[in-house]
Amino acid sequence: MIEKPSESTLRARILVSVVAYLPDREMLRSLVNAYAKQGAAVLVVDNSPAEDDRAWSYLEDLCATDSSIRLVRCGKNLGIAAALNLGIEATLREGFDHVLLSDQDSEPEPGMLSCLQEIHAKLSARDIRVGCVAPAYFDVTTGQTFSFQSHVPGRFFYRNVSSERASPWIEILTSITSGTLISRCALLEVGPMCEHLFIDHVDTEWCHRARKVGFKLYGTSLVHLTHHLGDNLLRVWLFGWRNCNEYSSTRLYYRLRNFVLLCKLPYISTRWKFRASFYWMLSVYGHLLFSSSRRENFWMIMRGLRDGLQGRTGPLE
Repeated sequence: MIEKPSESTLRARILVSVVAYLPDREMLRSLVNAYAKQGAAVLVVDNSPAEDDRAWSYLEDLCATDSSIRLVRCGKNLGIAAALNLGIEATLREGFDHVLLSDQDSEPEPGMLSCLQEIHAKLSARDIRVGCVAPAYFDVTTGQTFSFQSHVPGRFFYRNVSSERASPWIEILTSITSGTLISRCALLEVGPMCEHLFIDHVDTEWCHRARKVGFKLYGTSLVHLTHHLGDNLLRVWLFGWRNCNEYSSTRLYYRLRNFVLLCKLPYISTRWKFRASFYWMLSVYGHLLFSSSRRENFWMIMRGLRDGLQGRTGPLE
């Protein structure tokens, strides 16, 4: 049994790769400090335009006084996959044991890194090929702790299993980017993130690719990551009012287009595609009926579906 730690020294070298795009400066600085305090090296990959220096202006003194904190300025938005790959390349090049991927709007619990690392080590000691270990996610926008996608005995389709059942851990199908700990071994065998997706479903595709080559993925409820999903809170009626995440019409384009692209991949199981389709139908329903941007959402959803069917990738032009 693993006890939730408060703060402890990491036994393996971890690089935290944070992707930033026009970040909230104080939130970014707090995030970098939180991970540095837990004993990790931190690499911030700034996807903001070249003329925007908000990340640098808030991290300049940290980078100058602490060599374990670095900032890479891309000068333009390369997409989250390409930005994550810069962190992955640094992990492999500089001999780190693990990379922890992070968005700019997350906040880890104290001791999260050491807890994830310890779970990874215990599972690996059982001769399990561990692809990644992820914390439970508390979404600030909806005020909900997200469930894990997991296969349940006797069920054909995956179920959304409450994170409370992931103690000390549970095998999962996919994980979101932020807070996911990946070993050097998995990176070398599975490969980098898929850059032609640009943004959205980059993490989902990598998880399915990892499982296809024999790795297992795990989630744990011993530690939580506070995260901001979506842009706003969307109230949707579905046999009762529900709190959902609202996304911009541009994000809806990427989310729908890339889901269609995932459905074309042979290494993703048909039963996952079928089950996940229900979620996306509900997302479309909510954004077309209850969002204040219904017209814009409709056209971008249709464009995303069209481009996905036609196999178009990369940034939206």
